[in-house]
Amino acid sequence: MKASSELHELIRGMNMSEKRYFKIYSSRHIIGERNNYMRLFDAIARQEVYAEAEIKKQFTGETFIRHLPSEKHYLYRQVLDSLNAFNREKTFLSRYSNILISVEILYNRGLFAQCHRLIRKAKKEAYSLEKFSMLLLLLRWETLIHIKNEDELNLNKSIAEELRILEMMRIQYVLMQVAFNVQVHIDRNNITPSFIRKSEKELKRNLPANSTVDSFWARYYYHSTLGLIASVQKKQMLRYHSYKEIKRLMDTAPQFIIDLPWIYHLNSNNLVNVMLQLKKYSEVELLIRQQRGFVDHYKIKRAALSRMIFLNTYESELFLCYKTHRHADAARIAATIEPEVKKIEAGFSPVLFDLVFFMAVSELMVQNYKSATRWLNRILNAERVTGFRKELQVNARLLYLAVLYESGDLLLENRLQSTRRFLQRETQFKTQKAIAEVIRLLAAGDPGHAQLEKHVASIRADFKKPGGEWLNKQFDFAEWILRQVRLAKGRHVHH
Repeated sequence: MKASSELHELIRGMNMSEKRYFKIYSSRHIIGERNNYMRLFDAIARQEVYAEAEIKKQFTGETFIRHLPSEKHYLYRQVLDSLNAFNREKTFLSRYSNILISVEILYNRGLFAQCHRLIRKAKKEAYSLEKFSMLLLLLRWETLIHIKNEDELNLNKSIAEELRILEMMRIQYVLMQVAFNVQVHIDRNNITPSFIRKSEKELKRNLPANSTVDSFWARYYYHSTLGLIASVQKKQMLRYHSYKEIKRLMDTAPQFIIDLPWIYHLNSNNLVNVMLQLKKYSEVELLIRQQRGFVDHYKIKRAALSRMIFLNTYESELFLCYKTHRHADAARIAATIEPEVKKIEAGFSPVLFDLVFFMAVSELMVQNYKSATRWLNRILNAERVTGFRKELQVNARLLYLAVLYESGDLLLENRLQSTRRFLQRETQFKTQKAIAEVIRLLAAGDPGHAQLEKHVASIRADFKKPGGEWLNKQFDFAEWILRQVRLAKGRHVHH
């Protein structure tokens, strides 16, 4: 393993029960140098941010530290093996693999009544989660039992049931293909009105009116595709209804929330974003609270998911405070979550920097310029080690200029020059170039400059048009500029 944070990320993502189990597991499976592996495990687990130099310093002079890459590689495998063992009975696939083995053993021993009882019990859960591929395997064993018992009636029922499941799977796969094709065309910026019409026709042709072949996943892919098409057409209300319907589907089938919590959160986060665009602020507050509590409500223990929920919901809450002019509340929230945000490594997710951006916005709006600068520096410094949206990189630089301008910082001129050089390489950001130019003209002290008013009019017009990033949470540079122009003109008249 290379000198990276992968082992640290794996260990830090373990809960206390998993760590406790690893120590028991390792005492049985790690051969030789057992104590050294446990010490290395504990040393890495204690670090909030991975620092390999500190690990080497801690074990200076010990033989095993000379081979740290291979030691980390071996420890990584052992941690993963222990997690597999710990979760063996907790995942559907692992549990059903064991059930199928048991079914085969009972059948081969001639214990057909016991075998059939186990199949019926397994089928009930598989149906509740729509694990159709597993159902087909169970039905095949059930068919063999009916053949053995010469039970023609139930044999025909099993075959009809298998055919019905195959039709449900066909419908699901067709709708999944439509959804994925629409997403691919959107990603490639290659979606046309004729392609949308074709996709909508395919959806209507395959969404089953017959309840015997309807399924959660058919409905999920149907509404997901409608949401994607609505996003292309800039139909926010249709997108809102699509995401809301998916949420309703999952809320009425909580076994899918437990089995697929990431999908549930992703859809809820999309719904929050649309609600914010539609100014459904009271609904947003309610959904944010629900999102923060659903993992505990359903007893879901996934560290990475909990961290992503933290990032998304607090970014949304800060944006909500910004849009409703509750700036003091936003600054208070930013201060509260700061210790937890500092623990999150840059490589965890680009979403981290969306939250950090609005922490900077929150500080700017209450004139905490030093704190705003600190958060913006975290974004700019992270560009060297991780990738995130170019739009966010540009907006962080512009917000930095806004902070320096408001605070009267002498670094403004240097930052203006570096930002203009950056924007010269990013030709698609024409509005952002105009924003930088407005800040330059304001800093020059002439708020009545004809060029400034021309840029302001252009920026205001552009901000009213939904562009490619229209669902990203945006700082309103147009509104900020208008306020600064009014203030500058007031100072100019006064002088």
